Amino acid sequence: MSDTPLLKVENLTVRFAVKRGGGFGKKHFLYAVDDVSFEVAKGETLAIVGESGSGKTTAALAVARLVDAYAGEVDLGGHEILHLEGEDLRRVRRKVQFIFQDPYSSLNPRQRAEDVVREPLLSLTDTPKEEQQKIVDDLFAHVGLRPEQKRLFPHQFSGGQRQRIGIARALATQPELIICDEPVSALDVAVQAQILNLLRRLQTEYGLTYLFISHDLGVVQHMSDSIAVMYMGKIVEHADRLSLFNNPLHPYTSALLSAVPTVDKTLREKSRRILIPGDPPDPVNLPKGCRFANRCPVAQDRCRETEPDLKTVKGGHRIACHLVDHTAVSPL
Repeated sequence: MSDTPLLKVENLTVRFAVKRGGGFGKKHFLYAVDDVSFEVAKGETLAIVGESGSGKTTAALAVARLVDAYAGEVDLGGHEILHLEGEDLRRVRRKVQFIFQDPYSSLNPRQRAEDVVREPLLSLTDTPKEEQQKIVDDLFAHVGLRPEQKRLFPHQFSGGQRQRIGIARALATQPELIICDEPVSALDVAVQAQILNLLRRLQTEYGLTYLFISHDLGVVQHMSDSIAVMYMGKIVEHADRLSLFNNPLHPYTSALLSAVPTVDKTLREKSRRILIPGDPPDPVNLPKGCRFANRCPVAQDRCRETEPDLKTVKGGHRIACHLVDHTAVSPL
């Protein structure tokens, strides 16, 4: 592990134009990611969690240059990448690869498995053909697939095996950063554990850095070194894994953690279920103040008037809540 950030994201903003009021209505903007900053140390895993619509996947797509950022900076290994084009962008794409959520739709059904894994080598590198085959063979072995399966088509594999193909494809260009977008959410629980263990082993073997997107805090607890919690396009809490699970500070984080099921009877008896009432605000017409205020069980008047900054408190814990001071005590 290293304290040196491989990935440094500063003030990242992604917005989408939406029209309201018919075909000639005024153009409004939905800020899917709003002024988000975080770092990922080389060899470590940062998990970004939040409910659907929080902006976690859009942030990851912007980092990978798969959607356009409206503002901000993304520094990968000391190089700003948001403004790269042409051959410069092609070189960067070798260093950042994506493992997609759905193994059933992320593979080309007309390509054999070995061609799926070889494709990034063809499009992003100048690797000789003989070396390409050796790389493909090695990757099949590393992700737990048999040599004879190279000639099969995606529909001939199970969901877990397809995700192994997707992982092998992501590793083909020897990337420095791999973005895992809900990589096990479409799989059975037993298969999820196999894929997560595979990802951890590959991280150790290849020295990989992961940006891990998930809504499942049980998975995140198994995979991450640090965790950023997003709500309505903003990071509301960011801390190392142990700090966040042992001392969640933001009411939203506390509510998410209280919903995680456990087989430990003692933990069940100690934990208090925190319900989040109501619905998230309109993302195109956001209210003043904290975006969670209308659902927060401890919100005060100032929460509804002034948006809290993401500040650093005791232990390096980052929190966006008016009710938490430097002593890092939860308001709940």
